[in-house]
Amino acid sequence: MAKRRAKTEKPVPYLARHWVAISVSVAGLVLSVVGGLYAYHYLSQPGRLPLRVVEIKGEFRHLDRASIQRTVEDAIDGGFFTCDMPKLRDAVMDMPWVAEVSIRRAWPDRLQMRVIEEVPLARWGDDALVNTGARVFRPEVTGSYADMVRLDGPDGSAPRVVAFLRQVAGLLEGRPLQLTQIELDERRHWWLHFADGLVVSLGREQVEHRLVQFLRVYPGLVAQPQRRPGRIDMRYTHGFAVRWREHNDSQSKAGVGAPQGNA
Repeated sequence: MAKRRAKTEKPVPYLARHWVAISVSVAGLVLSVVGGLYAYHYLSQPGRLPLRVVEIKGEFRHLDRASIQRTVEDAIDGGFFTCDMPKLRDAVMDMPWVAEVSIRRAWPDRLQMRVIEEVPLARWGDDALVNTGARVFRPEVTGSYADMVRLDGPDGSAPRVVAFLRQVAGLLEGRPLQLTQIELDERRHWWLHFADGLVVSLGREQVEHRLVQFLRVYPGLVAQPQRRPGRIDMRYTHGFAVRWREHNDSQSKAGVGAPQGNA
């Protein structure tokens, strides 16, 4: 009787077993996804996983770590998952003397922040500084940089003026001339100012050529100790013009070369 029953039992088809395995896998995956979403929703609720520690790294001369800490704490608007990181970065970037900020989360309650301080290259106008990347920034106090070269130019011209500063500084190296100001006026004319009061006009065309010409003729212009040039106009095609300063600082104009036209 047992042998007859064994003969009549049929094995479960392979395809049926295969679909059972797939169904179990899909069910497990669905449960995992649902569980993950639930966990994320739970942890994303306000007040869950609060950020308790802020690590600030960087070398500072003008910035204060306590001030950065307060700015960060005021800008934090959520927990580990929900804090608005771009908003937080913008809050720190708005601080004077901050050049760059990078922020990352560290599980479970930590923010790791690296802050790079501005490196001023020159003064910009009356109340600002410009950094080595030609970005203008306005700290609360600029008095300690009064001895830096002053740059002036229309809005958006800082990269151009900074590039010209570097060019001029390279050409002046080793020469008895102390540059105090470079100005690009609204007509796009270039002006150089020096510590002894000399002003040089380079115009807006062939500026590099005129600068080299000025440096070539300058030694001859200061060879006579009884008078010094007060203003030199290099905007002429075949020459230049000089306004002299006498010992009593009165100025008289004299032409040098053969000036013809200007730009």
